[in-house]
Amino acid sequence: MVKIEDVAREAGVSVATVSRVLNESGGVLPETQERVRETVARLHYEPNLSARNLRKNESRIILILAPNFSNPYYSNVLSGICDVSRNLGYSTLIYNTYDSNALDEKLVTSLFQKNRADGMITLAVNRDDNWLSKYAGKYPLVQCSEYVEEAALPHISVDNRLAARESVQHLIAQGHRRIGIVTSTNRYLSSTNRMRGYLDALEESGIVRDDTLIAYASADYSFASGKQAARDLLSLPEPPSAIFCVSDILALGVIAAAGKMGLQVPWDLSVTGFDDVDYTTMFHPYLSTVAVPCYELGRRSMLLLYDHITQKAGAEREVYLPHQMILRETTAKLVSEGVASEEKA
Repeated sequence: MVKIEDVAREAGVSVATVSRVLNESGGVLPETQERVRETVARLHYEPNLSARNLRKNESRIILILAPNFSNPYYSNVLSGICDVSRNLGYSTLIYNTYDSNALDEKLVTSLFQKNRADGMITLAVNRDDNWLSKYAGKYPLVQCSEYVEEAALPHISVDNRLAARESVQHLIAQGHRRIGIVTSTNRYLSSTNRMRGYLDALEESGIVRDDTLIAYASADYSFASGKQAARDLLSLPEPPSAIFCVSDILALGVIAAAGKMGLQVPWDLSVTGFDDVDYTTMFHPYLSTVAVPCYELGRRSMLLLYDHITQKAGAEREVYLPHQMILRETTAKLVSEGVASEEKA
């Protein structure tokens, strides 16, 4: 096994000089640095990263708190985080939260106090997870997608309220007045703001809120709960002609339930989703939805965290990425009560 002394001897420098080059400590002439790095490569020397990180009080590990790995939304966000962290020389430790605040807080405290993580990215904190506030100013932490408004911590997301409002405005522009919503029982800020956007659009168009048109699906946006929510809405004496869903998985459940009830989307029912996950174009009709840049959210959250780890001057604390309304095959103009035009929106 090649040792640091072997590198020093071959490069004609001291062990201390080799150490300064490998640790990027400065104080070494450029030509000497080049000679040392060439020798390291030629001898295939592998420095003891654990020892180096211990000396620098670093772990080179990023903790990620994430729910439901099977949801394509989170898998795309995680891909963005991991690609950037790898390029920056960090490993990632991904922890499934299972919606357990006590366990989350215990884990985070332990890892930070023992210097086993240099920073943390949360993907699905509840809007009232106030335990996060105690880490503000103590450890590098970024909230991605979901965040606690009261916590003085950096966050990156999309404007969920505006995006939902635009989606419902599109349905209203197609002539729909009885517009249902399938939301969730979870405590995510995104669900709350998507509901707010739905209500904003109704109010702006003079449509009176009707709580019978509000259906609640499961906290994890399951396909089955989307189907059940649709059955509840479509069984009303006056069912909606359009349904806005706060996630694509729920929207696919709504479409499946409508089909089982003999309804055709979009001719009998218009449906919109949210997120634009891969499933939206796997089955016909292709889903009209709000596209959220999931991979970019992950990528930018890791870059933002790195800025705070390195204490970059002027590091951002609040970032909103642009969304886009994608119109496909599940919305159509309403030309009469319960009948849609063949001109798809």
